[in-house]
Amino acid sequence: MLGLKTFPFLFLLHMQLTKAFPVPSEHSEEKNAKIVQNYLEKFYQLPSIQYRSPRKNSPSMIVEKLKEMQRFFGLNVTGKPNAETLEMMEKPRCGVPDSGDYMLTPGRPWKHTDLTYRIINYTPQLSEAEVETAFEKAFKVWSAASPLTFTRVSQGEADINIAFAQRDHGDNSPFDGPNGILAHAFQPGQGIGGDAHFDAEETWTQTSRNYNLFLVAAHEFGHSLGLSHSSDPGALMYPNYAFRDPSTYSLPQDDINGIQAIYGPSNNPIQPTGETTPTACDPRLTFDAATTLRGEILFFKDKYFWRRHPQLRLVELNFISLFWPSLPNGIQAAYEDFDRDLVFLFKGNQYWALSGYDILRGYPRSMTNFGFPSTVQAIDAAVSYRRKTYFFVNDQFWRYDNERQSMEPGYPKSISSTFPGIESRIDAVFQQNHFFLFFSGPRYYAFDLIAHRVTRVARSNLWLNYREAENEENMHRAQAYLNQFYSLEIEGSHLVQSKNRSLLDGKIREMQAFFGLTVTGKLDSRTLEIMKTPRCGVPDVGQYGYTLPGWRNHNLTYRIMNYTPDMEKVDVDEAIQKALEVWSKVTPLTFTRISKGIADIMIAFRRRVHGRCPRYFDGPLGVLGHAFPPGLGLGGDTHFDEDENWTTKDTSGFNLFLVAAHEFGHSLGLSHSNDQTALMFPNYVSMDPSKYPLSQDDINGIQSIYEGLPKAPGKPRRPMVPHACDPGLTFDAITTFRREVMFFKGRHLWRIYYDIANVEFELIASLWPSLPADLQAAYENPKDKILVFKDKNFWAIRGYAVLPDYPKSIHTLGFPRHVKKIDAAVCDQSTKKTYFFVGIWCWRYDEMTQTMDRGYPQRVVKHFPGIGLRIGAAFQRNGFFYFFRGSKQFEYDIKAKNITRIMRPNTWFKCKEPLDSSFDISIKEQAHSGGVKISYDKRLSLLIFIIVHLLRKIYNS
Repeated sequence: MLGLKTFPFLFLLHMQLTKAFPVPSEHSEEKNAKIVQNYLEKFYQLPSIQYRSPRKNSPSMIVEKLKEMQRFFGLNVTGKPNAETLEMMEKPRCGVPDSGDYMLTPGRPWKHTDLTYRIINYTPQLSEAEVETAFEKAFKVWSAASPLTFTRVSQGEADINIAFAQRDHGDNSPFDGPNGILAHAFQPGQGIGGDAHFDAEETWTQTSRNYNLFLVAAHEFGHSLGLSHSSDPGALMYPNYAFRDPSTYSLPQDDINGIQAIYGPSNNPIQPTGETTPTACDPRLTFDAATTLRGEILFFKDKYFWRRHPQLRLVELNFISLFWPSLPNGIQAAYEDFDRDLVFLFKGNQYWALSGYDILRGYPRSMTNFGFPSTVQAIDAAVSYRRKTYFFVNDQFWRYDNERQSMEPGYPKSISSTFPGIESRIDAVFQQNHFFLFFSGPRYYAFDLIAHRVTRVARSNLWLNYREAENEENMHRAQAYLNQFYSLEIEGSHLVQSKNRSLLDGKIREMQAFFGLTVTGKLDSRTLEIMKTPRCGVPDVGQYGYTLPGWRNHNLTYRIMNYTPDMEKVDVDEAIQKALEVWSKVTPLTFTRISKGIADIMIAFRRRVHGRCPRYFDGPLGVLGHAFPPGLGLGGDTHFDEDENWTTKDTSGFNLFLVAAHEFGHSLGLSHSNDQTALMFPNYVSMDPSKYPLSQDDINGIQSIYEGLPKAPGKPRRPMVPHACDPGLTFDAITTFRREVMFFKGRHLWRIYYDIANVEFELIASLWPSLPADLQAAYENPKDKILVFKDKNFWAIRGYAVLPDYPKSIHTLGFPRHVKKIDAAVCDQSTKKTYFFVGIWCWRYDEMTQTMDRGYPQRVVKHFPGIGLRIGAAFQRNGFFYFFRGSKQFEYDIKAKNITRIMRPNTWFKCKEPLDSSFDISIKEQAHSGGVKISYDKRLSLLIFIIVHLLRKIYNS
């Protein structure tokens, strides 16, 4: 048996709701690092930072401790302090470690079972009788499940001494004031063994307010009896605090198993049994109720509920009482009223209303307020859709009008007649996109409200297992996407059938080829990313996937049927007019607005299913708009999704001008283009609205439809898209980005990966919409940031987010006022020094002190001999600098201070066409002149010696 150890008992009551974490600032990164360090020191035996040796607490040690903690709490084991890990570290919890000697033993029992306890002093927040009752009841929790007995003594030495103390109180475990460490206890043994201390500065209660003394004491006495922590979130010995109703509290089965493993079964003839915590992996799992809540999905089961957040991997299991102490367990139905931003919860004949996570005053109320007959005493499930609420009771349902606040006539109706395929009683339901998700027993049914049929059936617990649920959701997302945009036709609803899976794989290949992705037929992350990107609702292939005949009449009319509340009417009118002018500038078409009657192009803002339109919208951040080709009826008409956030800017929401210009291309007969720089590319790409949006591809397309017609004079043309294998290619800027290199040119960039052969070509705006085109310099600093420069400004990027408060002036870095722009920049990761190139000069910046080094600027030719006078772009890889000047690239050995190779700039792109051999310089001979060492090919020897001679003259001057 191991020697006696002491351990603190901590409860940090911090009612913080799950949220998507913003990109952290340097200050928050330092704060998070301290949280991780302190947490792992307290609970996972990470050596204290002030006592550690130089070799201890290496990154690998912290990673292993983080993985240990993540495994304990059932998080995704990454070894990284991600959002869900940091959130778990800040939850209310016990201060006893989760690992160490005390966790490696099943428990250290007392040698006798008739234990004594003594209350040394009391808290002023409760009467002495209330304190004594709380402790007595806490001990009974354990005596009921074991052969232990507890007797209170008023004097002398007891096995368990109980005291209220504050700050440093002589046991090497000081308290820290209100709302911090609440209490601590010590495992069985002599002296301080078994004793329990409570922080006198905390507010102790008998209710759900502040800290319930009975619950804290019951947990604490578990440690006094030798129990360690449990990873069961429903157990009393789970590290994180949660309020439970003391009047009905009984020990969970996990704790019963633990205490009986140490002391044996109870002496009672009938052995106690406790509740077990529901597990997400139970294939028989059923739900009591389910509802959405501001983007989250809540699943209720007994006294628990799971929270599924769309931006976090972790599906949390919590006690209902932790968030709503006054709510009962066993919620039977729930739904979200989107228009009123309320959630309603039902049990028996009562219901409660929530605003966010707050229960509104005046509740609970009787559900007769909804107009139910007296025979209805409980609701099985409920869901709200299009201002109507559906209440399900047994095999029937009622429909309630949210606006009129009354039941609709003609109800109840049979569930199976209105929702064919839903034959059994409904346990829970919620709405997502255009589906009702019905839960019945251990399965859920996805009922398509448009197709009016069940489209899939699967296990209910898939919604709680992130990976399985995500894989299934992704597969159905792909099926829906390919059905909508690539004419996928699945027989039945089973993707697992070999024939259907073959069809799906073939359509994935077709989609990947269209978007210029690696054609694998697999649903990889890049393919899914494209599928999730907001886009136009017009198919990429199919009957409308080809260029169609244009309008016979070239004098077209348009009419704006209604407006979006997101913009002023005058701004909508201007955006629509400007979008039509984009096309009139390159064709003989004219557009005249009318206010009455039928126009060639009818323009409207609509939601979801709208009128007789065969296409529908899917809510925010999905299909932005759709249009129909020239013709009668719907021909030429254009619809925009009212659920989107429309704007005249390109930073927040979706720019109406850009989307309208794209949709009007369809109204004129254009199909989608796979040219990513074209306006008719299906996915939304933000760009500067003041610039002309048509590419040459768009112009060629529209003029091919109206072939032979007189063209508008002086039609605008945009620059041609840069080609990776152009022998004269130059770059604006280059930078590394974690495990890739980015090459910037105009509005575009190429991305190459160290471990992937493919080269990706994208618009800068597709990654960072707020960045300008024609960047002039870029580099990656040691703090995992990219800095990009244009003229006097620079931006900082972490990951794929431009940090707030940018752009900033380059003069904040220490440049003198006469410096107007940066030509190139590169950071030496080994020295943490960044070189900035401005004309023939270079500055050196210390990334650690964030100041310019003394003695600079220096001439480029002096500091980097052999490179030349000016540098256009630069980056570092594998200990070499790569300098770009004009149509040449120089590989430069930083330590040897010499050029090792001269190449074309685009050698990184592995172009298939042969390059001029004079640019592939092999190291065959070396020349030494003026201390400059240069490797060169014999065919360039004369030229090299002339350059060296000139450099020597400049250097000596």
